[in-house]
Amino acid sequence: MITASAPGSIFLTGEHAVIYGHRAIVVAIDQRITVRLTPRSDREVHVRSTIAEPVVTDLDALDMPDAFRFVRSVIAEVRGALPAGFDFSVASQIDPTLGLGSSAAVTIASLGALTRYAGQGREGLHATAVRLVREIQGRGSGADLAASLEGGVISYRAPPDVAFAKLPDTPPLSLKYCGYKTPTGVVLAKVAERMQGREAEFAALYARMGALAEEAIAAAEARDWPGFGAALETYQLQMEALGVSDEALNAIISDARASGGNAAIKVSGSGLGDSVVAVGDVPPGFTPVHIAHEGLVVYG
Repeated sequence: MITASAPGSIFLTGEHAVIYGHRAIVVAIDQRITVRLTPRSDREVHVRSTIAEPVVTDLDALDMPDAFRFVRSVIAEVRGALPAGFDFSVASQIDPTLGLGSSAAVTIASLGALTRYAGQGREGLHATAVRLVREIQGRGSGADLAASLEGGVISYRAPPDVAFAKLPDTPPLSLKYCGYKTPTGVVLAKVAERMQGREAEFAALYARMGALAEEAIAAAEARDWPGFGAALETYQLQMEALGVSDEALNAIISDARASGGNAAIKVSGSGLGDSVVAVGDVPPGFTPVHIAHEGLVVYG
């Protein structure tokens, strides 16, 4: 049996601007997806998961529902190097109400297990994962994939000049889910629509966002946590200017700030739903989350 595990993740800053070449900060969270692969002697593929009915197919057809689209994409990528079929199970610790990068985690964990079964190493794993996810979703910076692969707190720059580096652990993190999600691709399309005819205005906004992300990275490197929090709070104002911090998210942020305490509070992720993150004191109604210092692990 081969077992692979990868953590979920959250954005702390750099959302949206990361798509335009600026750096972001993303954190691996200690809620993980674990996959287990048991080789077979035939070419059948049996997949089990807690999110969908079991599937039996074969390496040639890969007739699998969209619930398994990330696993299916990884299998298709490596099947030419696989010696035979296999049984494959997916188990998740990730809270589905907190938007913790589960698709990135299952992609990285699946690549870890299947490349091991194919006798391949980890070289180029991130680039492969970015390509596969973009084929499915159309867009994506790959920041969540980097966090699932590497673990910890990282600064990240998207392809083509991809780069990521470890940062010190932040103060305590917590999240509150607003009750709904808008897919990242849909959010980006809405922003692109708003940008039409206002390209210079939006370019200036992304430049400010990128500069604030750099301020946060420098503050984290210096362990200047008040400066880090100030950069995050100012970044939230840019998310509002971008139009992705909607009424529900703004209400969560306002209530959290009104409760007192010492926390930087902002939207986490692309916005128009999903979660708000607090860095520092845990506001009422927020769920503490913990940093995963290990990224992808594969054994067996």
